[in-house]
Amino acid sequence: MILGCLSLLPSVYGTSADTVYESIVTQPERITVQTTGRALGMRKYHEVLQYPEGLYLQVSGVGYDKELDKYHNVTGMYVLDGTKVTVDKGLYIDVKNAIPYDQVDEMAHYYMSGIYAGFGRKQFDEPKYDTKVVVHGPTVIHAVGNGVQANKDSYITLDGPVTIDTMPFQRADVYGVIVEEGSIGVGISRLADTYAGGINSSEEKVVQYPTVQVRGNLGVLNKNYGLNPNPGRHGSYIVMNLGTEDSSWTGGALNEFSESGNNPHQSGITLILKNNAIWHNQWIGAKRHRTNHEEVLATGKDYTFTGSHIQNIIGGDTPETAGIIYQEDVYPIVVEVVKGYIKVIDHRPNASDGSSPIQVKINEGKVTILK
Repeated sequence: MILGCLSLLPSVYGTSADTVYESIVTQPERITVQTTGRALGMRKYHEVLQYPEGLYLQVSGVGYDKELDKYHNVTGMYVLDGTKVTVDKGLYIDVKNAIPYDQVDEMAHYYMSGIYAGFGRKQFDEPKYDTKVVVHGPTVIHAVGNGVQANKDSYITLDGPVTIDTMPFQRADVYGVIVEEGSIGVGISRLADTYAGGINSSEEKVVQYPTVQVRGNLGVLNKNYGLNPNPGRHGSYIVMNLGTEDSSWTGGALNEFSESGNNPHQSGITLILKNNAIWHNQWIGAKRHRTNHEEVLATGKDYTFTGSHIQNIIGGDTPETAGIIYQEDVYPIVVEVVKGYIKVIDHRPNASDGSSPIQVKINEGKVTILK
């Protein structure tokens, strides 16, 4: 156990965990970090780690020092440079942050997460040096900032059940699940890194449907600018499995590749939505800003969020087992491919303009729009 306690802590900004962890994990390894500045429950570089009895990370820190105008990393699991983490019997992460770094710049992404995996293949360009996090059993993440993040050559698999709860900011765009030339599978047993080769994830075969509940936006970001740009060797993928009646997602889906019209690896999101699982499509918190980024200045393309873009939606096998979308955002949902049955309930604030709440490019299923 790691414990760094300081007195006179500021009041904590964020929610406490409301799940009784002991009911789902027996004798987990516990790591607790509590500071008035940087707080990392786990910080690992090129290591192989196994937690056969589960893992409990409780982190409390301060993300922004106003007097020094300095940001601090406040993250539960921070693993880089080819680290491999395998957790059996469940993972629990609770991240509190007294003063989050709520600014427009990129540091809000990289220094506030429940799980951050990054910098795979830093020394050698071989798959065995990818960074990987695999969790078997229940995952519960309460985070101030991003819930789960996979950056360059990094892959995260949470086979479920999964609960991710994030807190929106006023200036910084943060996400429940975010990828940048990495892949994340939520509620999927198949390892996320198998998507790196450009496999058509619309053909995903799923036989198990754990409960998945996510509150937070999904982000597929094109980090091709600034410090440590991604090399662009392969795509970025999120696969989220909402296959039970009590599964739900609230948030919007930003795909910067789709927004820009340049998507060489077909990066995107596959959403399995069936058996009356629900997606509340609404952007949460601040939208992404790119106005002053060098790529925008060079190309004139300022592609902030203009609607949820989904590569594939896999709906129910019958009308009775359709997935349900509550369209609550002013922008239409754009879907490349729909398979199976989907119901869209139009709750847009501007629904009176007569436009469709969803745009489907290839419809291989049945989309029913309801008021």
